[in-house]
Parts: sequence; C-alpha cells; structure tokens
Amino acid sequence: KVKSFKELETMYSEVLPNKDQAVVAYCHSGLRSAHTTFVLTELLGYKNVKNYDGSWTEWSNFDNYPKEKDSITTIF
Repeated sequence: KVKSFKELETMYSEVLPNKDQAVVAYCHSGLRSAHTTFVLTELLGYKNVKNYDGSWTEWSNFDNYPKEKDSITTIF
C-alpha cells in the first residue's frame, strides 16, 4: 500500500524530528534506500540525507569494514 503524505510525515517525524540531522539510508541492495532518500528529501524536506547505493551488498564484501548489529538504529 502506498502511504499518504501525512502518514509518511507522521512516521518519519517520530524517529527523525530534526530535518537537518545527518541520515544515511541503506538496505540490502540500494533500491529501497533510494526510495527512502527520495521520500525524505523531495517529499518531506529533510536536508542532510545520503543514500549508500552499494548498501549492505557492497559493505559486507569488505572484511576490514566494521559490522556492528547493535549500534544501528533501524527505523522501518
């Protein structure tokens, strides 16, 4: 189901109340995070959002990159 503007605004404002906060969106492949980045920047007016388009698929291929499950805030 496609969410309305009001639903999106409510969902994101609860976990990201500061629209200037730095946010890096990522997912497994970069597809969903690209959508999230678009919603945050173009629809909801967040100013400091980046999409890590390589996402987990790329990051997990590097043995020397940190991987910490408990230090990540999952929004949705």
